[in-house]
Amino acid sequence: MLCRILSTSVFLACNLFLSTLTNANELQIGKAQEGVLHDGKGTTYTVVLKAGDYMQADAGLHDTELVVTVYDPSGGKFRAFRLDRDYGTQLLFVAESTGTYRLEVDGTERSKAGNYSITLTRVVPLDERLATVQSPELYKSGPIEKLKTDLSAGKPNAVANFWKGVKTTPLLESIEGDNQDMLVTFLWQGNKATRNVAVQWFPYVRAWPDDYRMVHLADTDVWYKTFKVKRQARFVYRLAPNASYMRPTRDRDVTQLRMFMASGQTDPMNPKHWLHSPNNPDEAKYQDWSAVEMPDAPPQFWAEPRAGVPAGVIEEHQFKSALLNNERELSIYLPPGYDSKDMVQPYGLVVLFDGGAYVPTKAGPPLIPGPTTFDNLIADKRIPPVVVLFIDNPPGMRNAELACNLAFLNSLNAEMIPWVRQHYNVTKDPKNTMVGGLSRGGLTATCAALHHPETFGNVLSQSGSFSWTPPSDNNPLEYNPEVEPNWVAKQFIASPRTELRFYLTTGTGEFDPAGRGQDALVANRHLRDVLLAKGYEVHYQVYDGGHDFLSWRGSLADALIALIGTERDLNH
Repeated sequence: MLCRILSTSVFLACNLFLSTLTNANELQIGKAQEGVLHDGKGTTYTVVLKAGDYMQADAGLHDTELVVTVYDPSGGKFRAFRLDRDYGTQLLFVAESTGTYRLEVDGTERSKAGNYSITLTRVVPLDERLATVQSPELYKSGPIEKLKTDLSAGKPNAVANFWKGVKTTPLLESIEGDNQDMLVTFLWQGNKATRNVAVQWFPYVRAWPDDYRMVHLADTDVWYKTFKVKRQARFVYRLAPNASYMRPTRDRDVTQLRMFMASGQTDPMNPKHWLHSPNNPDEAKYQDWSAVEMPDAPPQFWAEPRAGVPAGVIEEHQFKSALLNNERELSIYLPPGYDSKDMVQPYGLVVLFDGGAYVPTKAGPPLIPGPTTFDNLIADKRIPPVVVLFIDNPPGMRNAELACNLAFLNSLNAEMIPWVRQHYNVTKDPKNTMVGGLSRGGLTATCAALHHPETFGNVLSQSGSFSWTPPSDNNPLEYNPEVEPNWVAKQFIASPRTELRFYLTTGTGEFDPAGRGQDALVANRHLRDVLLAKGYEVHYQVYDGGHDFLSWRGSLADALIALIGTERDLNH
C-alpha cells in the first residue's frame, strides 16, 4: 500500500526493500522465528498462502502476551489473535485469497518487554482438507421445495426471488401434527469458490459431521440444511464455507477439530450474534457465534432491564491473597437501599465465580446480566435484598483455581469471605450464604461447600464440570479419557451428610458422543442421584440447549428463587 503512492523510482526501491524484509521474516514450516517485544511493538512477519490454505502457527510467549494482526494480500485487515494464557498460543485461519499475508506483532495491555517466537507448524491446501461427502436430506423445507418446483417450471428470477424473500435465517417452519418440534433450515449464499458448507453446531457436528454438511441446489448459489429442533431450544452455531474434512468419529481429534473450526463464522443473514468479547481483537464474524431462540424457549425476563426498577451499586476492588500470593478483581453488588449499619438483620451473601461474566465493564455488557437479574428479583420480592461477591481469577489461572483447588478454596474461606464480612453488612449464617458458578465454576462451588459447609449452605451449579477428575502425577493432562469420571460424586459418597442445598442445571446438548460420561449432562444427573440418596435437598433443571451463556443467563434467576427465594423454608 505504501509503495503505490510513491514515484516510479522510489516505488522500485520500496518494493526491493519489502522483498528483502519478506525474505528475512518469512514464516517457514518448522522454523521458529524469534522476535523481541519492545515498547509494545514486535517484528512483522510474512507468509505466502494460496486461497483456501489452512494455516496454523504456534507462539512461544516466554512470559509475555501478544496481539498478532493478519493483513491479507491487498493490505486490508483480515484476522487478529490475542495470544496469552487465557486465549491460547495458536494462530489458526483459512486464507481467502492467494498472495503474501503480513503478520504484525504488538503487545497487550499486560505485556512485558521480552523475547517471543512464532513457528509456522502447518499449511494444508484446500484440496487436501476438503470433505467429499454429500450430506443426506433428512427433512424437507417448504421454501426449498417451492424453489425446486419454480426452477423445474423454468420460472424467471426464481433464485433471486427466493433470496429476496429471506429476511433472517435460519428459517423456522411448523410441522403439521407436531407441537414439540419445528423444522429449522440454515442457508448460505455461495459462489463459484464454494465447495461445501458445514453447520458447526456442537456437540452434534463433532459426532456426526456428515449429517451437518449443507446440500447444494445444483446450478444455483443456494446451500441449505434442514433439521428438526425442539420448540423450547436455545443454541449457538457457526457456518463454515469450505470446511475441512472431519471423520465421523466420537473421539476428540484436536488436529481435525482445529482445521474444521478455522473457516467458521457467524451466519451473515442472522442478526443475532453471541459471545462477543471486547478483549478479543479478531473480527466479529470470526469470534462471535450466531444464536437461535426457538418460539417456546423459556422466557428470560429476569435478565432484561426494566424501566422503573431501582438499581443496585457495583463496587470494584483489587484483592491480594497472602495464601495464594496473587491478586485478583472482586466486584461487590450492593442492593438498592443497602444499609451498612443495620446489624439486626444482616444481608444474605451470594458468591459467584467468573465475575467478569456477570458484571458490566466499560467495554460492554456482561454475558450474564448479574446486577440486572438481582435488581429485578429484589424489586419483585422474589428474593430478599442480598450482597453479591463476584470473583475473578488472575490472568491464566482459571483452569488451575477452578478445579477443586484446595489452596484456592482455603483462600476463599479464610481470606475472601472474612474480608467481605469485615467491609460489608453480610450474614455469617450458612443458610443465607450461597456459592455458585458455571462450568468449572459450578464444580468449584460444589467443592467449596463440601469442604466448608460451615460457611456455605447453598450451592448453585450451572452445567458443572462434574466429569472432571484430578490429574495424576504421571499424567498432568486435565482431560484423561482413561480415568473414570464422577470424582466429585465419590467425595460426597465418602463424606458425612451436611446441611447443604443444591440447584443443578444442565443442557440436553451437553452430552459426550463417545459414551464415556465426559460431559455435563450425564455427570450432573449422576451427582443429583448421589446427593438425593444421601438425603440432600436438590433442585435439578434440564434445559434444551448447550454449554453456553445463552441458556445460563436465564437459569441464574431460577436457581436464586429456589435457593434464597422469599418463599423458601429455612428450616427445611
